[in-house]
Amino acid sequence: MRPPVFMTGATGFLGMEVLARLLEAGDRDVVCLVRAADQGAAEARLDAVLETLWSDPQPYRSRVRAVAGDLTTPGLGMDVVERTVLAEEVGTVLHCAASISFDLPLEEARQINVEGTREMIGFAREAKALGRLERFLHVSTAYVAGAYPGTFGEGQLVAGQQFRNTYEQTKWEAEQVVAEADDLSPAVVRPSIVMGESDSGWTPAFNVLYWPLRAFSRGLFDTVPALAHGRVDVVPVDYVADGIVYLLDHSETGVFNLVAGHEAPTVDELIAMGTERFGRPRPELVEPGEPTALADGEVYVPYFDMKVVFDDSRAREVLEPAGIRAPRLADYFGALIDYAETARWGKRPMSRQAARERMEPAAA
Repeated sequence: MRPPVFMTGATGFLGMEVLARLLEAGDRDVVCLVRAADQGAAEARLDAVLETLWSDPQPYRSRVRAVAGDLTTPGLGMDVVERTVLAEEVGTVLHCAASISFDLPLEEARQINVEGTREMIGFAREAKALGRLERFLHVSTAYVAGAYPGTFGEGQLVAGQQFRNTYEQTKWEAEQVVAEADDLSPAVVRPSIVMGESDSGWTPAFNVLYWPLRAFSRGLFDTVPALAHGRVDVVPVDYVADGIVYLLDHSETGVFNLVAGHEAPTVDELIAMGTERFGRPRPELVEPGEPTALADGEVYVPYFDMKVVFDDSRAREVLEPAGIRAPRLADYFGALIDYAETARWGKRPMSRQAARERMEPAAA
C-alpha cells in the first residue's frame, strides 16, 4: 500500500468526489480532517459522507478514517501525539476545505480560508520533516481572478483585480500564502463553477448556477441582468476530481486552471440551452445592476456579468494526454437537468451510486 492521503474538505461536494476516487482505486488509505467536537462526531460525519456516495459503503469503510479537528484552531485542533503520528505516516496532503459562502464577513472568511490554509501548510511542513511527504496540493478557485477583464492565465495572481465577495478575496489571499511555501513544491488547482457529474448529473449541492436554472424552469423571471457575450465558466465535478487525483500522483507543480476556458458558453448560449430544455420564453437581458426577479439570488448575479476568460493551457497540456478533459456544457446540460428534476432540485436526494445505477437501463 502507498502512504495515506491526509485531506480536508471530504464532507464537501468536490471533496466527496475525490475521496470516492481514492477509495475506489484501493491502493492507499485516506485520513480525513473533519470539523467535530470529538472523535465520535467526526466518524459520524464521515459515515454520512460515505452513505451519500454509496448505497453500501462497507467495502470502503476500513480504508478511511476521520480525525476530529478544526482548520481555525492552532495545530488544526488535533491531539499532539495523534498529529505527530499522522505527520510521520502520510505521503500526501490535500487541502480541499474552504468556506464557500459568498457573504461571510471578511474576517470570518479569512479565518477559515487563509488561516486554515496556513495551518495546513504548517502540518505539511511537519510531515515533510518527520516522515515521507511527497505532495502538497491546494484547491483554490479560478475566481481569484475577481472581476479581472480579459484573459486570466495560470501564471497570474496579483493583477490589480477587484473582488465580488469575501470568498474570492480570501481564496486569493490563501493562494498567496501557498505561493510562499515553495519548500513544499505545491500544486494548486483552480476550478471554476463546479456542477454535477457529466454522465449521471449527480450532485448533493444545488447552489450557484442551479438556483437561476431552477427559477427559470419555473418561469419566475423574464429578465436577466447579464452580458450576452459574458462567459459562464462551469465544469463537471468529475473533471475536477479526476484532475486532482491525477496531480496527486504526479510531480507537476504550480497552478492549473481546471476550467472550461475558451470553450465556456456565453450567457446567450446558456440561455438558449435553458429555453430549449424548459420550453420557456427567452428572457430579456438587461444591464447588470437593474432589479429583476433574480434579486433573491443576488449573490450569484455577478457571475452572469463576467468579462474574464480563464486560460487553461497548462492544465490541458498535462491532463489531456491522460484522457482528462472538460466536456462542453452543451454535451452534459441534459444530464444535469435530468438529475436535478429527478432529485427535485435537492428535495429528494439520492446517493452517487444510486444516481449512476439509474442510468443503467438506458445505457443497456
